[in-house]
Amino acid sequence: MTSAVLSVSRLDRSIEFYRDVFSCTVSVREPGAVLLLATDGFQLYLVDRGTRAEHPSGGIGHQFLIWAVGSDSELRDLAAVLTDRGGHPDVSTSGGVSFLTAHDPDGIRIVVAHPSPETFPRAVIAARLYT
Repeated sequence: MTSAVLSVSRLDRSIEFYRDVFSCTVSVREPGAVLLLATDGFQLYLVDRGTRAEHPSGGIGHQFLIWAVGSDSELRDLAAVLTDRGGHPDVSTSGGVSFLTAHDPDGIRIVVAHPSPETFPRAVIAARLYT
């Protein structure tokens, strides 16, 4: 996968969040939409839907994004950044993989894993991903 598209309620707030937390940079900006690039080249499109748009979770379709970091210290640093921004990240381990779970400004669930699937292929599916 190379890209994801997220509908957000306040575009500038979401740009700031993904820039500050995940080091994304603005590649293209159009009225009502922006293309962010992560450091590994992953593309994140943010589309402004306004504050009245609904965001159902638990239904069919995309549920959340999973990012990966290169070390336990990066996972801890990310948890500190999210805490400093007023978030409440939760860290757990399943099948030898550490997962940090948090939410973006619109309440979209974000999961960060270490090690990455390329480094440590998954042997189990963490229950917190589907319960």
